Amino acid sequence: MRSLAPTRSRELPAACAELAAWLHATPLAELPDDEVLRLSERYEAAVAGPETHENEILRLLTRSFSRRLDIPEYYRYTGLHVAGWYLARRDDSYEASLLLLHALVADLIALEEREAGLHETTVEEGAERVRRLEAVLDHLGRSPVGPDRTLASADLVRLAGEDDLLVHDLLVVNRCSGFRRSDKHDEHIFMRAVQACEIGFFLVRWTARGATEAIGRDRDEFALRTSQLASAAELLNVVFHALRTLTPELFMGFRDLTGSASAVHSLNYHLMELVVYGYDERKVETYERFPHLAPINSPMLREFTSLQDAAAATEDAEIRGAFAASENPLYIWRGRHYGFGRRYLPEMTGSGGTEGAGYLKRFVGKAGLGSGERIDDVEQLLTQFAFC
Repeated sequence: MRSLAPTRSRELPAACAELAAWLHATPLAELPDDEVLRLSERYEAAVAGPETHENEILRLLTRSFSRRLDIPEYYRYTGLHVAGWYLARRDDSYEASLLLLHALVADLIALEEREAGLHETTVEEGAERVRRLEAVLDHLGRSPVGPDRTLASADLVRLAGEDDLLVHDLLVVNRCSGFRRSDKHDEHIFMRAVQACEIGFFLVRWTARGATEAIGRDRDEFALRTSQLASAAELLNVVFHALRTLTPELFMGFRDLTGSASAVHSLNYHLMELVVYGYDERKVETYERFPHLAPINSPMLREFTSLQDAAAATEDAEIRGAFAASENPLYIWRGRHYGFGRRYLPEMTGSGGTEGAGYLKRFVGKAGLGSGERIDDVEQLLTQFAFC
């Protein structure tokens, strides 16, 4: 985290703030074609215009509407380019990700509390959702940021509030993403849960790479990275617990409006699994079907040594045990993900065109996924938050 951040307004430029407020208040599925075209034109004008702060924010606000860019529907829906922008501006990807998650969940809690105050009949349901979201904040607070420190003990959230640039950037992510396709309030938690999982996928990949590199070199570093990996993996389970306050009926109230957007398109998800477990031949059809996933079929990534293989190759029982303990929350999460599909899409095709829950079931187990020789990699696809 940058300690000498230049002072910057904690508000968006007026034109950007007005557009952001309108996008948050508008069911995007109802936008007429001419309005989408105007948003696309605003994006192109901001790209072609001078490098001003206002144009930078306008590009973030309107990129998902571009008719020139070939953006997969999942990324148009989730607006993950904004999180990518934020993380690219930070020096410590791990701490920055935790702070971003904290900011998004805290804002979602405030939104849920406001909504619960408007509807007497849903007070209890809203209170339960808030309790579960507060559990996400509690988990983030316990996330290890050093051998003997957590996010809470390092007081990073309080210190972040004193950094004008960081506060501004967190505000940008909040205001430039999270736009609903429907007019349903419950789409808020679905959208933010998807974004939180994407950041979780990135954190698991980032910590797993660090753990792999530390094997045989730095035992303390390996211990730290596997503890961070376990915390990031468990985060996925805590987020899913909060998401379960979204009933199948509420989910179906907006599900069709998400179109073909599906987490099966997620680069962060597939890259996380590759770094932890190795290349999965069972996914070849998926990688070939979606052009933006095709790079995962590259020889370099097919031969990338996973953390699972690197740990198994050592004779150190403690290293193998630490990997197993850190990976266990991921196994639990895959089972819960499959259970989510069974509950919410029991007899339906998945939104990405897969067979829904059946697709998820095939990938619960990860045994027997071999990987190649251990290599040093500097490719951005493996080191940075991934989006299209």
